[in-house]
Amino acid sequence: MRQKLHIFITALLLFSTVFAFLDVTSAYANKSVVVATDVLNVRTTPDTNGAIISKVLRGETYPVVESQGEWVKIQVTSSKAGWVASYLVKESSNGGGSTAPSTGGESFVQILTDDLRVRTGPGTNFSVIGFVHTSSVNVRYLDENENWVKISGDGVEGWVAKEFVSITAKKTETTVDEEKQQVATILTDDLNIRSEASTQGEVLGTLSTGQQVMVTASSGEWLKINYQGMDGWIHKDYATLNQDQAGSAPTATEAIIKVAGLNVRSEPSLNGSVLKQLAEGSKVKIINERNNWCEIEMDDGQKGWIAGWFLEKSGQSSQEIPSNTEGTIVIVDDATNIRSAPSTTANVVLRANKGEEFEIAGVEDNWYKIKLSDGSDAFVAGWIVTTKGSTNKISRAGAEQYLANKVIVIDPGHGGRDVGAIGASGTYEKELTLRTSQLLHDKLRAAGAKVHMTRQADTSVPLHTRPQMANYYQADAFISVHYDSLDDSSVTGTTTYYYSNSDESLAESVHSALTQYIHLRDRGYRQENYLVLRESMRPSLLLELGYISNRGEEMTIKSGDFQERASTAIYQGLAQYFKEN
Repeated sequence: MRQKLHIFITALLLFSTVFAFLDVTSAYANKSVVVATDVLNVRTTPDTNGAIISKVLRGETYPVVESQGEWVKIQVTSSKAGWVASYLVKESSNGGGSTAPSTGGESFVQILTDDLRVRTGPGTNFSVIGFVHTSSVNVRYLDENENWVKISGDGVEGWVAKEFVSITAKKTETTVDEEKQQVATILTDDLNIRSEASTQGEVLGTLSTGQQVMVTASSGEWLKINYQGMDGWIHKDYATLNQDQAGSAPTATEAIIKVAGLNVRSEPSLNGSVLKQLAEGSKVKIINERNNWCEIEMDDGQKGWIAGWFLEKSGQSSQEIPSNTEGTIVIVDDATNIRSAPSTTANVVLRANKGEEFEIAGVEDNWYKIKLSDGSDAFVAGWIVTTKGSTNKISRAGAEQYLANKVIVIDPGHGGRDVGAIGASGTYEKELTLRTSQLLHDKLRAAGAKVHMTRQADTSVPLHTRPQMANYYQADAFISVHYDSLDDSSVTGTTTYYYSNSDESLAESVHSALTQYIHLRDRGYRQENYLVLRESMRPSLLLELGYISNRGEEMTIKSGDFQERASTAIYQGLAQYFKEN
């Protein structure tokens, strides 16, 4: 009898182990992660001593095979899997279902309201660059955060309020007309050529910086190319496109830089990496134009992209410059001032309402000269309206001019097993800090800052490694985001902490913006000996953005409106600090 009982118990333990393994395996069967750093090493073992077997790039998505501590194992190809640090990836927003993306799949956005403003960044503090409407078709989904969606359509690329759109999936592959073939110039070394328009596609070969290949089709963020007689796919973020005119080189137009220290970027957007800076008065050759950005060739033969509105083209008459009557301005806000001269001190001759359009007669400084209904001339500030037609948009630099190229490390407090403070109704601090940090991340990136996060998902990150990231990246600012809690539930308000005397001005700037935007009790800014501040060798702050132990304040903090205002406040506070320092 004892022998039978022993056999039964052994069998039970064996089955329990098997089922436990199946449970762990199934937990990852429908999970995938997105690479959240520029280049991420994939290793043979879950530690930094493991041999590097592959490298994956920011934005690529991979299925998760298993997890161990602060490491996750991802399936890189059908035959290769390896380990990556969990705090350098974030969980895919696709949720459950198959981890393999649909080949050629692409997401589109349905616009739910007319005259939806498209902005340069995710926030109302970013300038309006255009509009989309319910009639807009083929508006592509590019990215999103809590309150905003990045789109591309109707000739404009930017951010729109999430509540006014619906995201749908659609498959599409657009073949390039043979008479209008395009040539892609590669921007990075070891760019993978894949068998399909997906990071799951088999790697057929690699390309190097400067190589040129013919583009035969496109699908979403991917380009189909022909290279050495082989068809394959590359991601468009790592190439620039030039129209191929029967093998001839594009006609170059000379231009002069109108501002000091103009950044030359790797791609036609503020997200492009800075290749170099050009001094005011420098002459450049424009070889390509896209969405008000100009691809230029410099004296040393190097190519890059610069913002077209900071250029003065030479060799053109005033009638040829796209700031003439070939377009109209569109009023963005009600009661917009139309003035008698190009100055904010000039007399107001008309107050125009949202949606009104006026013919452009010319440009003076940063003002549009327009024709009124009676045929008279008037002026409107270029940075407060948008345009239709071929006229270049005017943009007056705002906070983004002080944030561009700054290195910011954002530290969403707690994470993983460490939930942080627990709110009066059960809210976890770790979830709130990540929400705020992700919004701040997108705003800073849109302004051209180089942003790193200590964690991108609900993962555990050792406390001492957080300030080390700021030191490693030589951050211009390190911001640790937190929410507070006390046994006394009546306590409310926001507090800003710093450690070094040299960081007091940073604390003052950010805290001043917080009190202005989030409307909570001002508990001041003060010195404190916190480890994440003490161990950082870079300008650092720890922000306690409110007390979730107070039920009313917890409800406020959880709202999307508060998250938007808090992230905007930090953004503006950083801009003010860099402006003054």
